[in-house]
Amino acid sequence: MRLYFLLVFICLFAFDAFDVKAQVGDAIFSIDFGAGANRIGPQIDNSDFKTTYSYYPGTPQDGSYTIANSTQGMYTGAWLVTGDHTGNPGGYMMVVGANEIPDEFFNQRIRGLCPNTKYQFSAYLLNLMQFDGIKPDITFSVTTTGGTITNPTGPINNGLGWRQYSITFTTPSTGGDIILKMTNNAGGGYGNDIALDDITFSPYGPTLTPVFDNNTTSFTACAGDSKTFSLNAQLASDYRYTNPAYQWQINDGSGWADIPGATTQSYLATQPVAAGIYQYRLTSAEAINIGSGPCRVVSQPLTLTVKQPPQAIATATTPVCYGEKLNLFASAGDSYIWTGPGGYTSNQQNPVIEAGSVLSGTYQVAITTGGCTSTSNVDVELNPKLNPNAGENVSICPGGGITLHATGGTKFLWSPATGLSDVNTATPFAMPDTTTTYTVMVTSNGCIARASVTVTVIKDPIADAGPDKQITLGQSTRLDGTASGSNVAYYWTPADYLDDPTKINPIASPTGDITYTLHITSGAPCVVTKTDQVFVSVYKKVIVPNSFSPNNDGFNDTWNIEALYTFPESTIQVFSRYGNIVYQSKGYAKPWDGNTAKGKLPAGTYYYRIDLKNGTTLSGWVEILL
Repeated sequence: MRLYFLLVFICLFAFDAFDVKAQVGDAIFSIDFGAGANRIGPQIDNSDFKTTYSYYPGTPQDGSYTIANSTQGMYTGAWLVTGDHTGNPGGYMMVVGANEIPDEFFNQRIRGLCPNTKYQFSAYLLNLMQFDGIKPDITFSVTTTGGTITNPTGPINNGLGWRQYSITFTTPSTGGDIILKMTNNAGGGYGNDIALDDITFSPYGPTLTPVFDNNTTSFTACAGDSKTFSLNAQLASDYRYTNPAYQWQINDGSGWADIPGATTQSYLATQPVAAGIYQYRLTSAEAINIGSGPCRVVSQPLTLTVKQPPQAIATATTPVCYGEKLNLFASAGDSYIWTGPGGYTSNQQNPVIEAGSVLSGTYQVAITTGGCTSTSNVDVELNPKLNPNAGENVSICPGGGITLHATGGTKFLWSPATGLSDVNTATPFAMPDTTTTYTVMVTSNGCIARASVTVTVIKDPIADAGPDKQITLGQSTRLDGTASGSNVAYYWTPADYLDDPTKINPIASPTGDITYTLHITSGAPCVVTKTDQVFVSVYKKVIVPNSFSPNNDGFNDTWNIEALYTFPESTIQVFSRYGNIVYQSKGYAKPWDGNTAKGKLPAGTYYYRIDLKNGTTLSGWVEILL
């Protein structure tokens, strides 16, 4: 088979000038040289093949050929780097290195052809040279009992890529064997090297164009129908048999088979019963050859898709409690038609019948998919509406509990289970650690409903006296107390220097350091008292140090002006001895470390001015020691 494929390719190449317009039949043989993971494939092995070229399992030298899936590394810089015609990374092709003198590439016998039958060889050819050189120049010959037909290709230019070539010829009235030869007319040297791939040998005849009776090449039907449809084929005028004959074929997935009695250009077919994909095609040949498959040409197939009607499934949320909506569900399809009691209709897949409109009875859906329809029914039962009740919301103290009471059904299921004595009773005892909403699912007569109750666990109050405060003697500060809890009351002790000790945020104006305690007491039924303290520091005055040493030794590294930060609106300026400002700020939340935007100041004496914004201004000098 490998040899047959090579011979066909060469014959097609020789007749590159022929334009293929007609139809071909199923290939008598076709060769693509196979495929494999190894870069080099096996040599051609066929008893009917003769060649003056030898097989070489590598880069072919002059007068040799190889089978390979890539020319990578073969005559780098001179040959194209290519794979087979299809682009399959493992697909093999035949790579030929031309001999030094013109000679015969091969001689191949093809046996047992049909009489008075036209055949076509086709194949793909590639000039392997990257640059101009000696071009492949090949003469092809076909020898039959009636004589020999020859035709030269002429020089095949490089840069054309893979191209398909073909040749046709007619066998004599006796049919029989033929000899194909390929002769290299150009000598060896730089060039004249080719690659061959994808060779076929098939009957060749008039173009057949079949259609269904709706003038399409595809048709769809539904299993269970008994439709008939016409198959019609037109013959092009490019080529005609002298005495044509026809045979329609069907392929049900197991291969092409002749349809008995379907021997005209038009055929009335009956739809197959079973679902599946069916193909039809028309074959044609001279009348004397119509009984032989290798003598026929074949049309492109027509496709009949027989679809299985969808499996219709109708379901519903039944039984339905009175006053609730009904959900109808249909399996997937393209379109839907629902019908039901009281003249109900809908074209939705999953329609919803709103509360108050639901009726007991049978609902039917017709589902259509791909033009095929099937139906399904569902019976709907309407039950009385349930009225579940889980009781009133309640409150308990930490560590306490209470009995819940549910009504409205015959079965009960509580969730979550946390803190409950029994989730399957109407009256569980609840002892949650935190506030919890319990939901009870009530069941009766196949209907389900839910109700909820919240058990609030009253949290202990939380007292927060706020952050410690710092003021200078004569100043006041607001205490930042906060309280949380249920129905709480609060007061401060001691009441000294507070404007109102029963306020959560009183104003404190102490004359010395003092600790205030905030008392928070929750109300009934869970009476709990919590306390928290805040310390108020009272500075006697602002004290300005006259030196500091910012040398990062951990001692006196900043200009720490005690109590200055209690005057957040104050302004601070530091000057050099020349009157230039080297430091300034509003407020003094962070003590100065002797640095400026330009870097650390040198040691020396500097002068300051501090305006407390209360009518008091402080000034003097400070020395930076390093």
